[in-house]
Amino acid sequence: MPHAEYTFPEGSSCPIDIGFSDKFNLRSYAPKATKDVESGEEHEEIQEMNDELKDLFINTTAINCSSLSELNIQTDAFNTLKERTLFSLGYSTAGLLKKSKISKTLKGKVNLYQEVVSLVKQRTKTNSEITIGKTRHTVHLMVLQSFSRMFRDMGNDLSVDLPEMMITPRSFGLIYEWMIEDTPILPRLGLLEVFHAANFLEIPQLVRQCKYCLDHGFTEDSAAMLYFEAKILKLEVIHLQYLERVSKFFLTLVASKEFLRLPLKSMLLLIQSDLIGVNTELEVFMAAARWLSHHWPQRQENVTDVVSSIRFGLIPPWLLIRLQKPDVTSVGVGRIVAQPIVRQAIHEGIAYTTTRMFYGEDREAFKQYLHKTCVKPPVQRTWIYDRKCPYHHRMQCRNTLDLTYDAFLEYLNYTQRQHRDYWKSLEPVDASNVCFSCQAKKSDLTKPNR
Repeated sequence: MPHAEYTFPEGSSCPIDIGFSDKFNLRSYAPKATKDVESGEEHEEIQEMNDELKDLFINTTAINCSSLSELNIQTDAFNTLKERTLFSLGYSTAGLLKKSKISKTLKGKVNLYQEVVSLVKQRTKTNSEITIGKTRHTVHLMVLQSFSRMFRDMGNDLSVDLPEMMITPRSFGLIYEWMIEDTPILPRLGLLEVFHAANFLEIPQLVRQCKYCLDHGFTEDSAAMLYFEAKILKLEVIHLQYLERVSKFFLTLVASKEFLRLPLKSMLLLIQSDLIGVNTELEVFMAAARWLSHHWPQRQENVTDVVSSIRFGLIPPWLLIRLQKPDVTSVGVGRIVAQPIVRQAIHEGIAYTTTRMFYGEDREAFKQYLHKTCVKPPVQRTWIYDRKCPYHHRMQCRNTLDLTYDAFLEYLNYTQRQHRDYWKSLEPVDASNVCFSCQAKKSDLTKPNR
């Protein structure tokens, strides 16, 4: 835009009449022409050019030019402008596109969450490598950081070595599957490994889920198997608590080779439990004798600890008396009973049971006797009734059968030959007052000989 102080080039002129007359004369914007025009055609061409320039240079609002060689344009009218943005004038991009058209274009857009989940589940473009022993797992680090406090604290390390003693390759694979699944279900196989690893990786939600499954999802036989699995993983606190939950599975466990291999601490915890299911307390003594006899020279020093866990006050006195007779006692039981500490415990049991029988139904008087003598009554076990047990007779039954060590082993052999869920058929002791063992014998006697 030309400035008001600019002048036309030398030799040009701009005579403008801004008076009341509407006539004007515009000379050519060109160097001076000679007075002698060579031809009429040149004059016509100059006139046409003047006519074309007339509309460009004539402005009715302009003021007087000071001279023919200068174009003076009023500054206030043309060069002073209040600067404003298009937004201040009301223009914006908000209304450029209609919402209906925008929604149509968005229908084809991929959902970010679904795309990320797809990449994670398909193990595509993994960015981290986890090494456990000789096993390597390629994973998305973001997934581990989303659940594990330990990985969040480690930062963005793309290569991590984890100790195999704390987390096995199988447990890591199960944990990663748990992370990427929407409704993860923990499998029974490897559950303890997952629980151990989840504590190490600091995954609170998974730890809670494992605890719930371990507390509510297993029966007595599963509890026994969990004990041995936890023992292998060296989870001492955990494996001991599962050993206490074997209940009706106790006798099946006693019949196994794993029972003989129990360490002393586990053995004591087992026979000290109120929850183990037995037909009689004498079975607990026989089970202890079986464990002690397995490595007698080495385990002889454990007799005191083991025998102190037997509740002899729950065994009828006549059975305790017969237990001390060498003619009805096996060699293994005989050498245990011969120990002075064992004989003392048996005598105390006989004294307790005979005193209890002396008071009979007078329980209040018996309680007063116990209070005066500072004797604590033994806690009852979880009594069961196995209808197939040959030496289990009901209290009102007149028939009795001495429980010898050989009879106990024969019963264990019988349980080994039954189906794996035989322990579930064991009933609570008060389920029936009928002595099925005696009924079976009567049935055999009434059968005709063939």
